[in-house]
Amino acid sequence: MLKIEKIMPEMKNAVRESKDLQVIKKDLVERALEILKDVSASDIEAKRNFMHVDFPVATPLNNPLGKIHARADMRDYIVVATDGSEIPINFDFPLYYYVVNIGEIIIKYGDAPYFFANSVPQIFYKEKDLFADIGEQKLMIKGELLDSKMLLEESISLSSLLDTIKNENIPVISLLDGTLIQWEVKERNEQFKQEFINRFQLLFQRSQELNIPIAGYISGSHSKDVIGIVKLQITNSGKKANNEDVKQFDILQDTDIFRKLLKNGERSILFRSNAPILRYYAAPIFFFYLNVGSEIVRVEIPAFVAHDKQKIDLLHKLLLSQAEKGMGYPVALKEAHEQAVIHTYEKSSMQQIFNELLQKEGISIQENYKSLFKKMRGI
Repeated sequence: MLKIEKIMPEMKNAVRESKDLQVIKKDLVERALEILKDVSASDIEAKRNFMHVDFPVATPLNNPLGKIHARADMRDYIVVATDGSEIPINFDFPLYYYVVNIGEIIIKYGDAPYFFANSVPQIFYKEKDLFADIGEQKLMIKGELLDSKMLLEESISLSSLLDTIKNENIPVISLLDGTLIQWEVKERNEQFKQEFINRFQLLFQRSQELNIPIAGYISGSHSKDVIGIVKLQITNSGKKANNEDVKQFDILQDTDIFRKLLKNGERSILFRSNAPILRYYAAPIFFFYLNVGSEIVRVEIPAFVAHDKQKIDLLHKLLLSQAEKGMGYPVALKEAHEQAVIHTYEKSSMQQIFNELLQKEGISIQENYKSLFKKMRGI
């Protein structure tokens, strides 16, 4: 039982400190905007090549404070989306398995509207699926490896969906819920990273062949790539800057800057990510920030989209339309999530079915004491 009254004084302190932090952040955002006014891409690249910094720094393709406005005024279009959910391995259960469930959505708007929703569950239990060969090690698929496995399955499903609508003659966009940058495999060996990312990039290749722009939509982004530009500028300002001058910006995120800069319906200029993992990609990943009204979101796009202004403008308009229809979040991603989500009762039902199947085969089921203890309440 949680006795909230015992921690109430600290809860009040937390609120007061949060209020003070907001004042500090407001001043830092103003200073950051002033610093970004005179930044150029060539300047940042020169400083990045000269300095070895331990924080992320994006490369702006234009002045970082540039912005573009659009309206959600397109009536006829198609949006395709996938999202994933998982059941990780239960180490208290005698049979090891994990499940990946992919939600698939196609929504067509206009004179001949169409809605397709589907979920594609997969269960993995064979040794080759439970373990990944990482150099000389065999690591169980869990945590970040499972997250990457799920993102890979999402990309495969999305690629298949695109083939089903390739002959449509109205604008089409495709969306993944989350990043296009495979952060989860960054700690693995070279061969594993390259093979895994090559498989993921097949989605970009197919999207480009079909001439359909694709984006990763990141709600609640905590990225600091643009904050990194500010920190780099201070470090190289020529003035005497100490570590505290730079470190004070650590409390900011990119969205703090663009919440101040962008009005509803506006997007930022394009930035190129310089994440080290991207050296395994065939081409860079770019991103922009977009004010959809409810929040500032980060939108990541592959190079073939970034190099085509018409595709970026299309994404801009249709993401605004989707967020408007979804009351602040793209309706296609909402629906894909609903298809993908695995409810607690479904997890329990699945384990119960396994129990019954194991018993029929004469396999005894023994749970460890910790697992049993959690299910029982003693007096």
